[in-house]
Amino acid sequence: MTDHKQLRSGGVPVHEILRTDLGRLVDAVLAQLVADIPLYAQLPAEELQGDIRRITERTLRAFAETFRTGVVPTGDALDPLRESATRRAEEGVPLEALLAAYHLGGKVCSAHVADHFRPDELPDAIALNRLILDFLQRVTAVVSSSYFEERQSIAGEDQATRQSAFTALLDGQPVEDLRLPAEFVVLGLAFGAHPDEHQPGVDRQIVARRKVRRIRVELDRIPDSMSGLSAEGGIALLPGAVAEVEGLRARLSRVAGIDVTVAVANRSAAEVPAGVALVRELLEVVRTHHRPPAVYQLDDLLLEYQLSRPGPARDRLAELLTPLADRDDLLGTLRVHLRNGRDRRQTAADLHLHANTVDYRLKQVAKLTGLDPVRDADLPTLVAALVAQDARCSPG
Repeated sequence: MTDHKQLRSGGVPVHEILRTDLGRLVDAVLAQLVADIPLYAQLPAEELQGDIRRITERTLRAFAETFRTGVVPTGDALDPLRESATRRAEEGVPLEALLAAYHLGGKVCSAHVADHFRPDELPDAIALNRLILDFLQRVTAVVSSSYFEERQSIAGEDQATRQSAFTALLDGQPVEDLRLPAEFVVLGLAFGAHPDEHQPGVDRQIVARRKVRRIRVELDRIPDSMSGLSAEGGIALLPGAVAEVEGLRARLSRVAGIDVTVAVANRSAAEVPAGVALVRELLEVVRTHHRPPAVYQLDDLLLEYQLSRPGPARDRLAELLTPLADRDDLLGTLRVHLRNGRDRRQTAADLHLHANTVDYRLKQVAKLTGLDPVRDADLPTLVAALVAQDARCSPG
């Protein structure tokens, strides 16, 4: 087999061809980067002709040295590539674009040398291509490792900064290290249990942590979002541009495999503590009144929210139903009847009763409370009385 130090193309050592034509090859690589990789076309000319040109020239020199010695560089010889990968990670250059640039450089070198190969130099061409593949394999590993180390470091610092800002916002303290949006979407989140949490022999804590992780990952897809979550729910702050909360709730439910209930309020940074207090109260109202998983704003729960405030009016409303305290049959029929828009046939079907039995029970409600479920004038008071009773009986 031909000695690596003697690899030739057109009778000339390959490494000498690269070194002789180095300037033109660097220009060709840069031109190809701009043409083939959109990100490089968007770089300022100063960076393209500065840092990018320097690392391209170093890489081509490393190619030439590999062809001269037949040995792929290791250790300190790859430090310039590590440093470049770290800088690209700092700049947010996608890893795929960075790796594509190195492979493109290898392609340009290979094509340039291949123009001069003679038929009797086929073994040299095969050895050369093998060296290029080995070189690119080493470069891919080194560059990827340095890139991910830097990205993890940046992500850790960013997460620490955002968590500090999140805590400050919830406490009503000023935030100095982060540029904040003019308005936040304050979300109160309540998580249902995952089916696996009820499986015998399954570690419930592991299942709970998994569902929280999946929800956190989905929230983190929203730029500039911040959150604090537990197995039961939590608070999330999203930039004010986020409007489609129902779509977000559906995604959270899907990725975690659970029911997710969301209470939402829009607030400025200074109003975040008040917004957090409101969404927590709304979630408690939803829980107390057994509302289904959905997105709720204050307007959706005005009556229930107001009647969740302690006071003599709420107590008096709740007392209107005291005569039904020991009559679960009457109270249950009343609830279903009002939920069905006072449709007696639907109520009878839901309760598996005859319609006449429903009529009889409603008449008993009217007799005991003085409020007739059939009479339109009594409807608002009956609804308010049920809401007040639920709120007063809630353990919260």
